[in-house]
Amino acid sequence: MTTKTSLGLLLLSALTLTACSNRLDTANTEAMIKADIERQGRRLSLREVRCPTDVTRQAGGFFRCVGELNPEGTFTINVTQQDAQGNVTWDVPNSKVLLNLVKVEESLQTGLAQALGRRALIDCGSVTYRANQPGDRFECQVVGGITDGSSVINSVLVRIDASGNLDWQEMRTSNTLAAAPAGASNPGAGVIQASPQTGQPANSATSPATGQASGAAVSTTTTGPTGRPINRPYVPGDDD
Repeated sequence: MTTKTSLGLLLLSALTLTACSNRLDTANTEAMIKADIERQGRRLSLREVRCPTDVTRQAGGFFRCVGELNPEGTFTINVTQQDAQGNVTWDVPNSKVLLNLVKVEESLQTGLAQALGRRALIDCGSVTYRANQPGDRFECQVVGGITDGSSVINSVLVRIDASGNLDWQEMRTSNTLAAAPAGASNPGAGVIQASPQTGQPANSATSPATGQASGAAVSTTTTGPTGRPINRPYVPGDDD
C-alpha cells in the first residue's frame, strides 16, 4: 500500500513538473517588452507591462498584454509565439495613448499614394513609439521628395487634435527655385503655408489631374473604430 502511494505521488509530481515546464515565462516577456518600448520610444516611461500567467508554449500561439505608461494610460500589446521554446514577437497597435510611428509611416505612404497616384517613402525619425498627446505635432520626411506640378512635397506635418486623432498636411516648396539662374531673385519661391482643409476625406487629396492649384496644402483625417485616424481603409487587427 505504501509502495503504491509513493508511486502515485511520484507520478503526480512528474505530471505537475511537465505542466509547469510547458508554461511560457511571461514574466520574462513582460520585462523584455517594457525595456524595448522604453528604448525605442521618445521620452517614454512605462509603469509596467502585464501579460497572462497561464500561457502554454505553442508555436503560433497568440495572446495580449497590457502596457501602462507612467504616469497614466494603458495600451494593448499583441504577442505571437514563434516556436515552442518561448521565443515571441510583439506588436503595439496605434491607440489614443501610444503611437506606433512605423504604422503612421505606412498610413502616410498610403495616403500620399491615393492622393497623388505614386508611392513615397516616409521617414518619421529614429524612434518607434511616442505618446499620443493632444495638441502635439511632429514632422515626417518624404525621402527624395515628390514633384507635383510646380511644387515639391518634402515633408508631412502631423498634428494631434484635442481628441487624440491624427491630421496630416503636405509641406510643399516651389520647384521653380531649382530652375532659377544662379544669383537670380525668385520672390515666389519658398515654403507654401496654406491652411489645412479640415475634415477633408482621405480620397479627396489634391492630385495633378484635378486642376486645383498645386500649391495648396492638403490635410486628411480618417477615423478608425477606436478613434485612431488612419489614412487608408481600415484593416482588422490594426487596433486590436
